[in-house]
Order: sequence, then C-alpha cells, then structure tokens
Amino acid sequence: MGRVKRDREHVEVSIEGAEVKSKYFEKKPKLISRQANPDIDYIKSLDSEAYFQYITELTDDSPERWSRPLDSSIFVSRPGCEPLPSNFKTIYCKIRLMRSKLMTPVDTVGCASLPVTVSGSCGIGKVDIEPKNYRLQLLTALMLSSQTKDEVTAQAMQNIMKYSMEEFKIPQGITLETLLRVHEGKLDELVKSVGFHTRKAKYVKQMAQILVDLFDSDIPTDLPGILSLPGVGPKMGILALQKAWGRMDGIGVDLHVDRLCKMWGWVDAKKCKTPEHTRKQLETWLPRELWYEINPLLVGFGQVICMSRGKRCDLCLANDVCNAVDPKIMNKKAKNEERATRGDFSQWLEYWTSNKDDVK
Repeated sequence: MGRVKRDREHVEVSIEGAEVKSKYFEKKPKLISRQANPDIDYIKSLDSEAYFQYITELTDDSPERWSRPLDSSIFVSRPGCEPLPSNFKTIYCKIRLMRSKLMTPVDTVGCASLPVTVSGSCGIGKVDIEPKNYRLQLLTALMLSSQTKDEVTAQAMQNIMKYSMEEFKIPQGITLETLLRVHEGKLDELVKSVGFHTRKAKYVKQMAQILVDLFDSDIPTDLPGILSLPGVGPKMGILALQKAWGRMDGIGVDLHVDRLCKMWGWVDAKKCKTPEHTRKQLETWLPRELWYEINPLLVGFGQVICMSRGKRCDLCLANDVCNAVDPKIMNKKAKNEERATRGDFSQWLEYWTSNKDDVK
C-alpha cells in the first residue's frame, strides 16, 4: 500500500515586532549575480547613468580592480567542475597584481572601452551616450576587431563616428540610422585599416538591417540571437553579451588568452587547436566568478608583458613559477630598461623596483 498524503493544515502565526527567520533557509541580501539571467526589460528601462553603473558593477574593467584580493571561497565550492591546474592560483594572482599597475591598450581602446573612449574624443560624455547606441557601437567594434590590433580598431571606429556626425549631423555619432544610411563602399573606406575590411563592412551593414527587422532595433539579448548575425563568432558574441547586458554565457577567448592558457598548461594544447576549443576546456574548471575578468586580465598582460614576440620575463612577477620563462631574457638583466611597448608599465616598474623583495 502506498503512502497516503495528508492535507496540510493552514496555521496563521502572528509575530509582532519581529522578523521571521528560518534556520534552514537563511535570508541573504540580494546581489547582482554574474550567474543569473539578467532582467532585460529592466536593463532596457535604465537611463544612461543607471545603465553604466549596472554594467560596471558586473564588468569592471578598471586596472584598480586587480589589486583587490580574490575571494578564496570561489576556489573551494565547485561542484561538478574539473580540478584547478596546480599552478593556476599562484600565476593568476601574480598576474592580477601586475595588471593593477599596468595600463594596456585593452584598457583604453579595447572593444569594451571603445564606445566611451571614441565618444569622449568627439565631445560626448559617458552619461550622454544612449545605452542602445552604446550596445550597437560595442557590437560594431567587436565585428571590426577580428585579427586587428585594438589601436587600429579604435581608429576605424573614430572614422565612422566623425563621418556620422559631420555627414549626417547625428549628435550620437554611430547609430542604427548611421549604419543604414552610409553606403557600403564608404563604410569600407572608413574601416580600410582593419583586417578583411571589405567583408566586415558588408557584415556591419547586414547586421544593422537585421537588428531593425528581427531584434526591435537593439542588439540580441542571448547567445543564439547574437551568433545569428553575420560575422559574429562565439568570442565576439560572448563579450558583447557580457558588456551590453551583463550576461555570462561563456568565456571570451581571443588569441592572447588562447596562447597564455596553452603556455601555462591550463588547457591541453594538443586538444585545443583553436581559441574555441580553449574556451570549452576553460569552462570545465574556471570558477564562474572569473569568466568575465580573465579576458581583459590576460589580454592586457599579453599585450605589454608576455607578448608572442619580445617577452618581458625580466619584468614579470610570475617568472619564478612560470614554466615558459626565457632564461636568455633573464640573463640579460634587462630589469629597469625602458623598451618600446604598446602600453605603459612605468607604474609597475616603479612598484617592482621598490617592492621586489616582498612581492615574490
């Protein structure tokens, strides 16, 4: 005979002047979560100031963030995840400290920063950028950025912005109206400095029309939607959703992240032939709290310290634990030598010189 279910009695309890608490379900303050699906309607309702504050809380790109220690609990409770690589925490924390003292191209002219940087150079303050236009400019920058240096992408975006303001008299610069009105040939001319510029100009024009036809004149709000756009791959789509909507659907893996993760053995180089393979393997073990920050962290580090050519192992805080340190560079004793670089490591150089006995 099966178990008989009893009707539950409804009991009213009145407690005056006291908060009802449960020992089983502790009430916690509501936080903005990187894991929860964001409320898209709420985000769309925000004005510029509130929107940028919301996005910044989730995806803060300022170098100062790296100086704040990580919460150790993110490495402990990881049900269903693969184990962390043995050298991950040591190297990662050292890289974070270095990044707090480095100014790199990705920090000022990376795709996530470009809408604000380019608008600022055209006299448009951050709080004056309409969120919908920011999202469009972000996506446009990402589409132009493939196999192109950040500085070159920035110049292309600057060209489009100035042309839009001067030719079409549109105060916000790059808008859907701009991209729909500009001739494809002219757009190609404006972005000719980026790699595969003719193809990208075509994709940007197609993207603008698709947003009007299918996405209520805004960028898509989920991964399938954004990957349906021409010329948008997983890396671009993931980064766009992170910075536009606060969605953490995956890890943005570009050539820098791919190269460094293989170099340190964080992924299996034999199995990870492409950045997309690296992304999928990283997502099996990297704490979700780091899914956003690992991209700007490693990209900036790869731009000015650990380049594919001309590495500065002599200035790297991780040179005592890195498996790929170049002894020739270390033997040259090049410390404190200012050499040509894409970024500014003067603050790190000063910090390193003053604290090198304490930071190792």
